[in-house]
Amino acid sequence: MANPQHDKKYYLVGIGVMLLVVLLLGMRSKQTMNAVLADKTPLVAETVQHTQLVKEELKGVTMRDSMVVTAVLDAKLRDPFDPGQQTQRPHKSVPKPRHVARFLRPLLAGLIFDDVSPTVQITVGSERSDWLRAGDRFKGWQVAEIDAKSVKIKKGKKEMGLCT
Repeated sequence: MANPQHDKKYYLVGIGVMLLVVLLLGMRSKQTMNAVLADKTPLVAETVQHTQLVKEELKGVTMRDSMVVTAVLDAKLRDPFDPGQQTQRPHKSVPKPRHVARFLRPLLAGLIFDDVSPTVQITVGSERSDWLRAGDRFKGWQVAEIDAKSVKIKKGKKEMGLCT
């Protein structure tokens, strides 16, 4: 049987270790940020004539902390807040989709058959009907006849049977 005092001891030791890890990571991040912010070398490539020097300075910081890897300057990077740097992309015209009239075939979603009041549920496209009885309409389709294993529906001159 486990000793409650023993479990509490491990719990407190675990909490202490986690706090120590968080403290060490916080100090490491603070040291890195101080090193980056205290450096008088500008980090923007456009203001520095020798961008290689900036990259070399940042390599030392990057080797000390992997969180600063993204700060290494690249010619592809740009200042998102400087409107003068925005590049005009060629506008490609996207062809408009053609609207093709499609015949949406109704599908039998559910069938409850009894001798008193048989009901059916159909779907047309992505829409599902309520429970329908013979003579009811949904999306232009009229329920003509409900049998134990099939349903006959019609729309205008079209008539079709839906089976289970």
